[in-house]
Amino acid sequence: MQKTTVQRLFLCLIALMILSACAPAMKQIPSEDPQTLYTAAVAQQNAGNPSGAYETFIHLWKTYPRHELAPRALYSAASIKASTDTGTAAELYLSFIESYPQSDLLPTVRQELLGHYLRQGTYTEAAALFKEIYAVNRDLGMVSPGIELATGLAETEHLYPALEIVALTYPLSSGESRDTLKGLWTSTLEEIDEVDLLVQLEKSTQEGELFDALLARQAKLYLEQDDKDLAQKIMDLLQGRPGQELIGKTTIGVVVPLSGKWEAVGQKVLKGVAFASKVFSKDKAPNVQYIIRDYGNDESAIPGIIDELDRKHNVISIIGPIGETAGAIACREAQARGIPSFMFTRGDIVSSEKSFCFRNFVSVDIQVKTLLQAAVDMNITRFAILHPGDHFGNVFTSLFIQYAPDYNIEIVRQVGYSPQLVDFKEAVNKLIEDIPQPAPKETQEQTGDNAVTKIEPDFDALLIPDTAINAAMIASYLPYFSIEGVRLFGPTLWDTPDFLRVGGKYVDEAVFVSGFFISSQLDFVQDFNNEFYYTFGYSPSVWEASAYDSATVVQNLLEGALHTRETLRDQISSVKDYPGLTGATSFYPDGSVDKSIYVLTVKGSTIYEIVP
Repeated sequence: MQKTTVQRLFLCLIALMILSACAPAMKQIPSEDPQTLYTAAVAQQNAGNPSGAYETFIHLWKTYPRHELAPRALYSAASIKASTDTGTAAELYLSFIESYPQSDLLPTVRQELLGHYLRQGTYTEAAALFKEIYAVNRDLGMVSPGIELATGLAETEHLYPALEIVALTYPLSSGESRDTLKGLWTSTLEEIDEVDLLVQLEKSTQEGELFDALLARQAKLYLEQDDKDLAQKIMDLLQGRPGQELIGKTTIGVVVPLSGKWEAVGQKVLKGVAFASKVFSKDKAPNVQYIIRDYGNDESAIPGIIDELDRKHNVISIIGPIGETAGAIACREAQARGIPSFMFTRGDIVSSEKSFCFRNFVSVDIQVKTLLQAAVDMNITRFAILHPGDHFGNVFTSLFIQYAPDYNIEIVRQVGYSPQLVDFKEAVNKLIEDIPQPAPKETQEQTGDNAVTKIEPDFDALLIPDTAINAAMIASYLPYFSIEGVRLFGPTLWDTPDFLRVGGKYVDEAVFVSGFFISSQLDFVQDFNNEFYYTFGYSPSVWEASAYDSATVVQNLLEGALHTRETLRDQISSVKDYPGLTGATSFYPDGSVDKSIYVLTVKGSTIYEIVP
């Protein structure tokens, strides 16, 4: 029994040995080596297998985190993910910063992570990382991301962090980048309405230009809070310090059509503003900056433009737009936001007792009143009116009739005609058809074989509120009906070479008004004309002159004084008899304007000034 058991065990052993000999040999797993893994990952990456390379790099890093190749493997893995999975890449970059603070690759990792934050618009994280980088690396390479970061923070209304980044970046910058940061600093300061925040910001910079602008903003806020004494103390402190010309630099918006059908007029206005800003002069430039916006043919874009000028640039005033419709749109926005604005329109602007809309252009009512006063000065008391039935003709005629009694002037007859009329014979005939005819003996004059009957009109002057060409053609019909001794009166539309070219001798002694007379004998008008021509190579018109006057009024009011929009509006409404190129100008609280404009006449095909 015992022998049988031993035999059985022996037989089992023999069987196991036979089975082992017949079985296939098992493959031995080699031990992992970090260098081998890294080499294999690089080979996979070079072979176009980034996924495999990423897995190998990650395996190396996780398995051998203390090996000298681990930081490079982690960085390589993050770089691979940066183009396909930015979230994972950011996590890996953060792991690198936490795990390997002494690595030579740390500056590169931080820069790449900063770039990732900026691309993703995660500006708060970017700001914290920027400060970490700045603490150990202050070179020119920080300027570009600093500008991008500060701009992003400001646009997302992280105002205080934006100013901190500007303060850090500014000392490293120069030239154009410095100007960009300076503008960003001042515009962002204007968005902050809490003095305490501005006081905290004082420790962020010792740069004179930035610090002075910071104090100037504080002074403005104190002024808005009616703490005028403290505001004045700050301004007194700033007076005479280096960089004073940069203190409190205020922004003015210019909204004009620089493209589309009104491009030519918009460009004229822009040149007038530019000339007022003295960018072409050796004289000291005013302490303002202009932001130009084009609305082209799309007047519906004006509200959005004003909204942007208000929110992003905090403009203290607006110059423009042009025309009655555009002016009405802009006025609604300006009034709602409390932005003092100068608009170039002949039409009436909706006014209020405390208007922020000022019409600095030669309006119809100013033209009418000026013509009536000129008639009084010439002892003319009776008028006839021949006018087109369009909007301008009807408004001009209505106001002339309305104001005439105030000047003891009588309107004896009035005739309208179609705006499409090209032959004015019937219109003139209708004007005089019911005039009583004198007795033949008194009216017959022999001219050869023909007898000419002279009409004795019952009016001394004829108002024609139409274009220069149409008025000139009407003038040529008056001798046809033997109408003599009647002076023609007209609007600023006559102030064009077409009036003399078409009218010739028939418009002699005509009287009309102008918003700007280039041949005026006023010295300052001649100086402006000469300097403008020298700068731009052409003579200015009423558009350039009106824009120049508007810009100069605002610049003068802002010079040497702190203003809010409210106080600037009050100052504008108190301007009286300002000696402008477009005539002595006065503004009033309801937004209305009064001008002493030019009265002109024609003598011998030459235009002369009656009233400068």
